[in-house]
Amino acid sequence: MKTILIPVDFSEGSLNSCKYAFDFLGKEESIVHLFHIYNDQVMIPDSGFIGTGMETDTFFNSDIILALKEQAEREMDSLKQELNSLIKEKKYKIRLKHTLLGGDPRWEITETIEELQPDLVFMATQGSGKKGFLEGRMAEKIMYRSSVPVLAVPADFNTFKISNVLYTTSFNPLDTDVLRLLLKILESHDAPVQVCHFTREKEIENTSLLMKKLENEFEQSRIEGKINFHLIKTENEKEAINDFTEQYLIDLVSFLPGKKHLLGNLFSTHKLRKKDLFSLELPLLAINI
Repeated sequence: MKTILIPVDFSEGSLNSCKYAFDFLGKEESIVHLFHIYNDQVMIPDSGFIGTGMETDTFFNSDIILALKEQAEREMDSLKQELNSLIKEKKYKIRLKHTLLGGDPRWEITETIEELQPDLVFMATQGSGKKGFLEGRMAEKIMYRSSVPVLAVPADFNTFKISNVLYTTSFNPLDTDVLRLLLKILESHDAPVQVCHFTREKEIENTSLLMKKLENEFEQSRIEGKINFHLIKTENEKEAINDFTEQYLIDLVSFLPGKKHLLGNLFSTHKLRKKDLFSLELPLLAINI
């Protein structure tokens, strides 16, 4: 049985991420934890102000926090009703749980991931430039902090489909373990993984050897059609990855995050950055090992 965590902010985007997660799970028995953090960062005067007429502010601020919590409870109930109807309609084997907390979303989500240790985290992302509980940079921060795989779904991405998965390799020693986990995550889907590295002509000899070494680790999976390897010569990495996703009908992009292997180091010329993957407007699966 899988355990899934989905941070939600009750927006259309987070509803879409729930639907995406359900379709991703298919008929597999799963427990889905819905998680919401409401803003309780309201300044409450020190108790030393009692008797000065300021104590009314304390009650007022406490009332605001209580109202925010009650509103979050109502919205969570509404979301669960809608999702339970979907579960019943499509006969998913999913059981819903939920948690409401006040605090800072970045820290609370990270701590919950560490405590729960889910198999996978699904998050909606509004994309860079848009603010909110699950805005683009928030999703990035969680991806880089999480000890478990995180799948970020663009807010307006409302259809589920996995036909081809792109994995961008930097020939990191961890790639083998990451790819094995990725294949395991995708085992219920008929979606081959396209392992890709972009290189310049002058580096082709060295990168060819590295790609062949990685390919040898997955010879059986390659024969079975579960994984393919691509070494692409290009002078423009950003343009090349856009062309590749279109040519291979990529609908999920996976990568290895973390400070020791930032996306800027995935490519020999260091010109393709994490923002270029987010700009693809495709679901992104970050796998930390």
